Amino acid sequence: MPAGFAETVVDLDRYPLDHRDAARLREVITLAQNEFAETGVAVFPDFLRPDALTEIAASLLVGSADEVPEERPFSAERVVAQDRIPDSWPLKQLYRWEPLLDFVSRVAGELVYRSADELGAVTVHIRPAGDGLHWQFGLSDYSVILQIVAPEQGGIFEYTPLPRGFLERGDGRRRSVRLLPTVPGTLVLHAGRLSRHRVTAVHGQIPRISVEMAFNAKPGHRLNDQQRRTYFGRTE
Repeated sequence: MPAGFAETVVDLDRYPLDHRDAARLREVITLAQNEFAETGVAVFPDFLRPDALTEIAASLLVGSADEVPEERPFSAERVVAQDRIPDSWPLKQLYRWEPLLDFVSRVAGELVYRSADELGAVTVHIRPAGDGLHWQFGLSDYSVILQIVAPEQGGIFEYTPLPRGFLERGDGRRRSVRLLPTVPGTLVLHAGRLSRHRVTAVHGQIPRISVEMAFNAKPGHRLNDQQRRTYFGRTE
């Protein structure tokens, strides 16, 4: 990431990942560590600067995405794989920014590594009206989710705070499920491989748009061919 680039994208006064305010950074990390240890999720509102968020959202609302593979009849979601995202794109540069990697490691409580997958390391997810994500576990140990555009209704991220803790009552009420609405500019760190999660159906003309960044406890992690076909409709 070019020098000075981060401060045009991230609110470094609120989240001083560049250590400009070491005391403030320690406070942010301590609070996040406690939240993450308890629930498997840490939420950072207003992580992205408003002007950067506006520019990124505008580019995605008019941008193109991978075609949805026929093997995914459940979902109308459009996914932009990493290899179709320009290296100069702000959030792809943010993924490669060392202070973000260090921040994720400290909140997670262990050393983490960026994904080595050519398609799935950084992805853009565009969910139109009627689309949602069924209950599932993630493909990476940790996911950073940057919320970019909120739909008119729906598109709520639901997750279980305890590993594999999703249960259904006989009356249909769910236990141990927490709700996280889409608030543009928010960064969410999620232990997706252990915490079952879904996205409720989107309603209205405005799609739900998010950017996901994959991190793992071991270096060199890649998706297998089946996972690539499922998510991107191709293996390379």
